[in-house]
Amino acid sequence: MHPLDYAMEVELQGKEFYLKQASVTEDSAFREIFEGLAKDEEKHYQLLKQIRDSGVYDFKESRVTDRVETIFDAPVNSSSYIAIYQQALEFEEKAIDLFGELARKATSQQERDVFLMLEREEEGHKTLLWRILQLLQRPEEYYSNL
Repeated sequence: MHPLDYAMEVELQGKEFYLKQASVTEDSAFREIFEGLAKDEEKHYQLLKQIRDSGVYDFKESRVTDRVETIFDAPVNSSSYIAIYQQALEFEEKAIDLFGELARKATSQQERDVFLMLEREEEGHKTLLWRILQLLQRPEEYYSNL
């Protein structure tokens, strides 16, 4: 399988994971995060598809990772979400590793640049998810540091 096709498959899996979580999440703030992450994964998929099909790409960086400061206006009592966010964090870590490896193995500078950019995007997702885990696991610390 071509690296672009494999990366596209990974992005679709991520999108499906986040959409599933959004559909079963009762908390609107968490649903908004999952929906934003799913949209990002779809953008990544479309970028990879565009490159595969034409070699040309146009990409706007994610904004969902900028929202973590304002999404939670009040403490959240959602310890049941911890396992979901840990799983999402693991998914993002695997995506980071994948894009780093694909960048190292890329056969063109354009391909390398795309994989490195996607690696940075996934790093942003990882940071967002890590911060949410901190909020869920230690809300008093999270809110005292704002």
